[in-house]
Amino acid sequence: MFTTVEGEWDEVMAVVKRAVDAAGQGAGRVSMTLKADIREGVSDGMHSKVEAVERELGS
Repeated sequence: MFTTVEGEWDEVMAVVKRAVDAAGQGAGRVSMTLKADIREGVSDGMHSKVEAVERELGS
C-alpha cells in the first residue's frame, strides 16, 4: 500500500501532485501521507537497498 519514489525534490513533488490529482478524480477527498528520507550524498538508494538484500540472501 506504499509507493517509493526517489529523485530530485521538484521532480518527486511533481509525481506526488500528479498522483493526488489522479486519485482525486471523481472523489471529494484525497488523504495522503508523505514520508521523506533526505540524506546528503546518497543517490540511487532503492537499487543499493535491493543489492544489499540480495547479498544477504546469497542471490
